[in-house]
Amino acid sequence: MKNLKQAVSKIINETEIFDIHTHLFPAEFKKYHLSGISEVLNYHYLIAELFTTTNINIKKFYKLTNEERSNIIWEELFRKRTPISEACKGVLTILSELSIDYMSKSFDEIQSEYCKLNLSDLQIFKISKISQVVMTNNPFDKSEWKLFKNKNWDTNKYLASLRLDDILMNLEKCLDICKENIDRFDDEGDLIIKYLDKVYEESRPVYTALSLNNLQLKSFLKNKFIPDILKWLERKNIPLTLLLGVRRKVNKDFLLAGDGIDKIDLYYLSEICNQYPNNKILCSCLSLNDQHELTVLARKHQNLKIFGFWWFMNQPSLITLILNLRIELLGLNFIPQHSDARVTDQLIYKWIHFKTLLSNVLFNHYNNIQIKNFKISENQISDDVSKLLYNNSQNFLNLS
Repeated sequence: MKNLKQAVSKIINETEIFDIHTHLFPAEFKKYHLSGISEVLNYHYLIAELFTTTNINIKKFYKLTNEERSNIIWEELFRKRTPISEACKGVLTILSELSIDYMSKSFDEIQSEYCKLNLSDLQIFKISKISQVVMTNNPFDKSEWKLFKNKNWDTNKYLASLRLDDILMNLEKCLDICKENIDRFDDEGDLIIKYLDKVYEESRPVYTALSLNNLQLKSFLKNKFIPDILKWLERKNIPLTLLLGVRRKVNKDFLLAGDGIDKIDLYYLSEICNQYPNNKILCSCLSLNDQHELTVLARKHQNLKIFGFWWFMNQPSLITLILNLRIELLGLNFIPQHSDARVTDQLIYKWIHFKTLLSNVLFNHYNNIQIKNFKISENQISDDVSKLLYNNSQNFLNLS
């Protein structure tokens, strides 16, 4: 095929995306919906960079308003210094994509221009070619769960998932909330399952999710509630999503910006897959050290699907390396990315950056098989890209 590189890039940029893991909320749920340039600048990626780049007083910084913090971050990371980190370049991508000239301007000037655009969440979805996103929803947070009491929002655009971390981290709170909603139950295990039935009917989640450090992963199957939860997931035919390798509060003074990486033993992930072969498992690991073994495990377990580049892994140099590894070992049998966005506007830069990397990687692989006399067509490329950005997720979540 002539102009293979151009064809691959064009197809990737025109293909609809299913974003399988975000922390977004619809605009109608104002308490939890985050958008705008101030929220982008106040994200913990940039806050951590600010703290380690300057001598700013952390406690005083956190007492400031969002706008005051944004001014400091813009001045320190974008005007006094070259904005060369991935987090900083993400901000520049958003501003460039929205045709905002940011050079030599203060935060207030940029904020003024940005607000005039009055972008809705659905406009950002359109810019980013996002078809649907999966939210992260905590059924043990009463305030957050009010989203599902009033469904005056687009439930086709925003799909639910159930975050179950509190069952492992804050059991007494979970049991109290379950008892408030369930009158009759045999024991604590029965109580939790009946509550999960209730919130399932309210939200129709596409998966449940847990973030685990190594100790939590190691003891996962020993938890008395886990076998019943896995059996419940099998009955509902929805996957369990495991986000592995976060170490909370590496620096507690940084608050949300203070989490780091834990060392993970993926032997225990393999054991989960072996002991529960009828349960679908989605997995993403936080450390580069785990990526090779994780990819090999995805070749060995039919019920395991790798997805995305989570958090510290979402760096261009690592994405290119691991994308090649996954294609070489798995073909196209994985979900290449999720945004993990908490601010709607982040969808713009996260997907632009990833699609550029994906385009380069796929071109090299297509070019390699073309040299071997395999005739690749635009229709075939389109089918492949649709699998990666949309269909693989839909099929694994039983949405297709």
